[in-house]
Amino acid sequence: MQKLDEDAALTFYSEKGPDVGELQKAYDKTVNELFPYFSQCQRSFDERRNYWPGKSEDLRKHGAGAFPWDGASDTEAHVINERINAYVALCLTALARANIRAGAVEAGDVARSKVVSCFLKWMVDSYIPHFKEEMELNANYMFERGLMVTYVGWERENNKYLQKFTLDEIAAASPDLARVILEKSDDNTVAQMLISAYPGLSQKRAKKALNDLRKKGVAEIPVIRRTIDRPCAKAQAPDGDTLFPAYCTDYQQSPYVFHRVKMTVQQILNKVETSGWNREWAEYVIEHFRGVDTFAANGEYIRRSSTLGGATREWEADELVDVIYVYQRLIDREDGSMGIYCTVMHPSFTGKGDVPDKAKFELLNGYEDYPFVVTRLSADNKRLYDLQTVPEMLRGIQWQVKIERDSRIDRNGMATVPTLMHPMGRPPPDWGPGKRIGRMRENDYTFAPTPPFNPGSVEIEQTMLASADKLMGLDIENPLSAARRQYFVDKFLSHVQAVIKMAYNAFQRFGPDELFFRVTGVPDAQRFTKGDPDEDVDISIAFDVQNTDKETWEKKMEQTIALVPLDRSGRINMDALIEFAANMIDPMLADAILQPIEVAQEKMVKDVTDDLTKISSAIEVGARPNGAQMALSLVQQYASQPDVAQRLQQDEAFRERLTKYAEQYQMVLMQQQNAETGKLGTAPAAVGNVGTQTANSQSY
Repeated sequence: MQKLDEDAALTFYSEKGPDVGELQKAYDKTVNELFPYFSQCQRSFDERRNYWPGKSEDLRKHGAGAFPWDGASDTEAHVINERINAYVALCLTALARANIRAGAVEAGDVARSKVVSCFLKWMVDSYIPHFKEEMELNANYMFERGLMVTYVGWERENNKYLQKFTLDEIAAASPDLARVILEKSDDNTVAQMLISAYPGLSQKRAKKALNDLRKKGVAEIPVIRRTIDRPCAKAQAPDGDTLFPAYCTDYQQSPYVFHRVKMTVQQILNKVETSGWNREWAEYVIEHFRGVDTFAANGEYIRRSSTLGGATREWEADELVDVIYVYQRLIDREDGSMGIYCTVMHPSFTGKGDVPDKAKFELLNGYEDYPFVVTRLSADNKRLYDLQTVPEMLRGIQWQVKIERDSRIDRNGMATVPTLMHPMGRPPPDWGPGKRIGRMRENDYTFAPTPPFNPGSVEIEQTMLASADKLMGLDIENPLSAARRQYFVDKFLSHVQAVIKMAYNAFQRFGPDELFFRVTGVPDAQRFTKGDPDEDVDISIAFDVQNTDKETWEKKMEQTIALVPLDRSGRINMDALIEFAANMIDPMLADAILQPIEVAQEKMVKDVTDDLTKISSAIEVGARPNGAQMALSLVQQYASQPDVAQRLQQDEAFRERLTKYAEQYQMVLMQQQNAETGKLGTAPAAVGNVGTQTANSQSY
């Protein structure tokens, strides 16, 4: 019966609010069941950074248990770290060079999709704070700990700052307010006027400011200096920041999710003012739980056990308070409707006296899914936490490489300072470079033979490193490596794509109705309206890892451009080809020099009409470097007008200027055609205006 009550508390919505005691039990159970994964992450962390018990700063073995001798080599081998760093760099390069586009879901969304694409690019570059830094952290988490978890939400805060105001400054802004302050009228009325003028004021501080203004002529008044109202994307340590049940397979279908945040006192008190947290709860947990670590396995504030130079490396968080956001998918008993609810609580506090057991409980209005995006490094089984990390895959190889390097270092040490053989009971009084040692007869003291150099050790290390590169897809000579690299990069980009889409959905729910933003290459601010909150867009992010190879990319472009002369039906979008090539050369440069097709056409029309105006005014001008086909069409339309046609017959100079202008554009088109004729040896085959050159090129 008790089990049924517990399940009901975690399944059904109650008007009384959540059962915090049951939530704490679920939290403790989740932490205990995930302990094997936490241990896996701890070991992966240590192996990536070459931490091991007994490691010393001089990278030598010391103590009675040192093998093969005290002072033997204990060097580092960064096999794992080098390959993780290589993939993190590749993922961030892909993000920087990838094209972010919003595709139309319905036919009527085509025009808006272009505007949304521009807006999404601005979101990634500027609107979402520290987006690329968070994605870099995510990439490290994925390869080191096997999971990427990103929280996507909306930040809305008013930050208050104290500022000194004099009576003269208040009078300049509001003469009536300054007058009633000096008149010493009813304090409550004047305090309310101060609060109306400065919304950050409380009743108590307003009266204090009023007294200071009357006595000193100056007062400290809190003002809202900066308002935060924007989407956010935060990378989550999968071994501590965000926890799902250990049995979870589909994180969006999980009954609950625990989102753990360590907050400063200032952040908690700010939440009381801006997010409606209970003040008594906030003050109680600050007083009793500040600096109390409730979760020793946290990936960000964990106490690392590695010892360097005799000192334990530890990270403490004595000034922070654990706060748990519990997200639940609860069902209404009456109609079966489902909602995403959020409870803010402390993992060790269930209420006391008049102090409630939670800071806040609310329905996340409009949310259909949890505000998280989760991606696994590999999906070789169903459970979310049953996975293999890169350090686990390369652990054996790294230790073998370390062993081979240690053996060669020790051998070279023995060759530099060989072992000295001496008669029993008569060790040399001193030993070292330049020292003189007397001897009674020859061969009393001799060096032990130096171990011969073993070339097989180098071969073994090279074989191990080659195996690591092959396993990770970093072996350039292996034909399967490109597919392996693309697999990992696609994992990362698919996660980024889902994060961007969730951030855009958050903007549709909570963002302003319209805003202005700037993008590179466009001098004027762009206006973007939120539109339909249920609007759906198909966001795509694409990048080919082979494009990082300059020679491969150049060959692709040459082969693509070679198809242009064969395009008789206009299937190749030349504008899209130019845009793609420019983006591959330099995305920032492409943004600066490329303009929308509509803008380019309008500019071409304006330029040609300006030229025609000058020609009509007896000013001879030359053809422009591009847009020949469109320019010729405009010239023909211009010349076909009755008044212009009549002038062409009567004004010889005007006719010569216009003819010369048109012939220059014709020459540009002819040169393009001659380039094709040079390849074929003759003019391309055609029937009228329809090209038939490629009609026989199809094989059967």
